[in-house]
Amino acid sequence: MHTNYPLNPRQWRHQAQAITPTVQETHVGTIEQDYQEALNANDLERALLLEGQIDAEQEAREARLNAPDALLNAALWYASTGIAVFPVRPGEKRPLTQHGFKDATLDADQIRAWWTATPPANIGLPTGALFDVIDVDGQPGYESYAKLRAGGDVPEIIGRANTPRGIHVYIRPTGDGNTTSLLPGIDYRGQGGYVLAPPSRLTNGAVYRWQQPLTLEASQETR
Repeated sequence: MHTNYPLNPRQWRHQAQAITPTVQETHVGTIEQDYQEALNANDLERALLLEGQIDAEQEAREARLNAPDALLNAALWYASTGIAVFPVRPGEKRPLTQHGFKDATLDADQIRAWWTATPPANIGLPTGALFDVIDVDGQPGYESYAKLRAGGDVPEIIGRANTPRGIHVYIRPTGDGNTTSLLPGIDYRGQGGYVLAPPSRLTNGAVYRWQQPLTLEASQETR
């Protein structure tokens, strides 16, 4: 993990072209790793036990995600940690409020009012202040991201979330603004931008999920 910025986002486009891509990164939870190790060791009794734990965790996770107040509770939790939120149209990425990310707030009463009026509203997080986000989209994005990682050009990662088509990589704010098509399959969300936060859901049922929960303290150290 890198704690400095060997390249800023504007330099990535040129640097990545000279680096050979590596395979797509996969992030497997501890229980899943233990389960695979048990299978490899032919320890079927332990594998069955771990399989039951995995199924139970998945069922509990899905129940939380599908609860009527799941998005409200998540929005309130983000605000309680110092991350301002704003509502996004249900199943979409378009803001629900007139001023979009500029309406983001930590005020619990306002958040309750928004999500009481529209319970399935997705959760928007403004970028550029507490964190920036590298938006990796599809196989081209994974290949571009692998080049950056191979070259040591990705700053310290303070959070990572699965998206319907890739991952959001949260890094400390750089002061840069938004850039689309920074590299094939990669957009950059900085000042003046926003991302959807877990457990936001698109109309096709795809859900945003944390791989590595955002460590806000790490980003606050640089402010």
